[in-house]
Amino acid sequence: MKATVSMKNVLETLHHSKATQELVRFWLNLPRPEGHICPKRADFSSARINGSLPEVFLSEWYGDDALVVVQAGTVLDRLIGLDMTGKNIFDMTPPELVADERTYYQLLRDQPCAGFITRSMINFADKPFIYRTVQMPLLDPFHKVRYFVGTGFVIEGKQMEAEFGKLDFKKAKLVERRFFDIGAGVPNEIKLADTSLESRPDN
Repeated sequence: MKATVSMKNVLETLHHSKATQELVRFWLNLPRPEGHICPKRADFSSARINGSLPEVFLSEWYGDDALVVVQAGTVLDRLIGLDMTGKNIFDMTPPELVADERTYYQLLRDQPCAGFITRSMINFADKPFIYRTVQMPLLDPFHKVRYFVGTGFVIEGKQMEAEFGKLDFKKAKLVERRFFDIGAGVPNEIKLADTSLESRPDN
């Protein structure tokens, strides 16, 4: 039986930022359409999480070849080195990682779940860093997962050394990827984390 732990414990264990904790708590408390485990995009308003806004980003799935950033926080723009709003995430991803990136988001859609990706990266200013993003699904008007809201933050210094040791920053690499159960399970074909995120208000 899969162990179920509170969202707070999940985030603390994974050393997520305060903004991530606030966003996840907000997402968990959004209303769900009857019979669905994900909230609707129409019920999500970034204006209601002002304190976390710089780290929050929103993306929209247009198909296998396009996942477009609808809203990018200033933290993401500063790290990457350009304004990400309107950019296709797949176009910004190294070619060797595009297939995995596409599969990851497709899995989040097919079996609605939350997830995170950690990468070693180099921005357009040739500055190396480790960047962790968290993604949570949102429904379109037809109750299909079409949007993802999440946060991104840097892992550096002693925390980076403790979690990952020494990394080769010569090119972008996928360091870690995990899925979290929000009520529909997690993809069977992926090595799963023994963690569950409960779709209910955080008490």
